[in-house]
Amino acid sequence: MRQLLKITACFTLIVSIGCTSNAPIEEEKKINFNLGVMHFLKKAEAEDSEEIMIITDEKMLKAELKKAIEELRQPSIMDISMLKLSEQPDLDIKNLYFELLSENPDLKYAYDLTSNFEDRYLNCQLDFMPYKTNNYPESFTGIPITSLQALIETASAHLGEEPTAIQILNPTLSPDQMNYALQQAGGGYINCILNKDATQIIYQPPIGFTIEESLAALQEADMLADAIIAQLIVDNMTDLEKAEILYSYVTENVKYDGRYNTDFQNMPYESQTALGALKDGTAICGGYAHAVKLLLEKAGIPCLNVTGTWFNGHHMWNIIYLDQEWLWCDATADRGNTRLYGLHHFGLHELDADQYHWDANKISSLLVEK
Repeated sequence: MRQLLKITACFTLIVSIGCTSNAPIEEEKKINFNLGVMHFLKKAEAEDSEEIMIITDEKMLKAELKKAIEELRQPSIMDISMLKLSEQPDLDIKNLYFELLSENPDLKYAYDLTSNFEDRYLNCQLDFMPYKTNNYPESFTGIPITSLQALIETASAHLGEEPTAIQILNPTLSPDQMNYALQQAGGGYINCILNKDATQIIYQPPIGFTIEESLAALQEADMLADAIIAQLIVDNMTDLEKAEILYSYVTENVKYDGRYNTDFQNMPYESQTALGALKDGTAICGGYAHAVKLLLEKAGIPCLNVTGTWFNGHHMWNIIYLDQEWLWCDATADRGNTRLYGLHHFGLHELDADQYHWDANKISSLLVEK
């Protein structure tokens, strides 16, 4: 680089000396010559600059993308002449980006990547969710979201056809945390998820249902739950008594829908929801859990659904907040049991680790807010 500077200086000096006694034409030649040298020098400086990163393998490229995402910046321009790519290099780079997000799900706030190639250079452009960069458009308006609980409450209050605009004000939240939290809304009838840049909550009904049908089913389940609450709950009950009597209502009155194992195609969707449990008295684990959650929340007791496995099969159960602590409940495992003869899966401090498996980190992110 220093040699280039010396050469340029020499050329400039020679031309300047040669033009001192000539007409304006010679001066123009001098200017054109210097502009050419400056263009060459600028290109050489770009290639020699630290901003150009020479990439020798895919691992190095992924490392730069990861660092750029973590630092909320655009990746360096990269010289990929040593990298072996297919005839579709843009697809190769996109696949590396997807691999990176799969390995580091907390980085999903970089929700898209585009690649531009010029000769041996690669220039990647990342799109960041604006809550992470605090880069919302000036004209943007949305419901302010400061916590996962606020996100759940907002989704539950706005279920419908139209997306709900939100402005997330807590940059520590991760996209996976938020989408997991949104599973607590919708009662099994409406799937609530973030849009691609996390500026909206969007609502999706199950296959074969419309939003209107889903909302009607949720309303019917609400009415059934209200009637059960009115029948069983009295003013002087403690939260523990309320939780126990409502939980035992489900274990005593809901039968497991065996069609899940023998005739799944003919099992009604309602069996996966509180409506199947409270209206038909028939449900699988999802219906038991949704029914417990609906009843306890109406009684003022915080309750969450938990998904995982039980004896290696897909399963859903609950965790409830009583006496300043979170306790486990599994109405499916307790089905047929009563308060009189004992509830074996109610209010547990621990679950059998040989039987139950779940993502503890995801559920913990919802528990810390109490």
